[in-house]
Amino acid sequence: MICNKLIRDLLPEIYAKQGKTCVTEKLELEEFATQLMRLLDEEMAKFKQAFDEEDDELAVKRIADVVEILYAVLDLIGVPEQSFEKIRLANKQKYGGYENRLLLKEILDNSPVLE
Repeated sequence: MICNKLIRDLLPEIYAKQGKTCVTEKLELEEFATQLMRLLDEEMAKFKQAFDEEDDELAVKRIADVVEILYAVLDLIGVPEQSFEKIRLANKQKYGGYENRLLLKEILDNSPVLE
């Protein structure tokens, strides 16, 4: 079976224990980045489907897959997880989170008109 899909590091060992052989290649950074973006799109689509179907357990598993891919992207661009978390928390402190479920409908300009 031909796959041509980015996989997690331990999958060849898992398949080997099942009596299967995986043919793999190590990607150059540019192709790895391309494949990561493709995989991110695929996993987000799977998450959205699970979410739409209200399958919370599967949705959480898909979020975990998405987060793992995002950590790989961070590693690819040289950002440690701890640095990312500091940036995330700083943004949350500055702009807030999504706890209030706010939808911005319009911004009105109430500044005085200078003549």
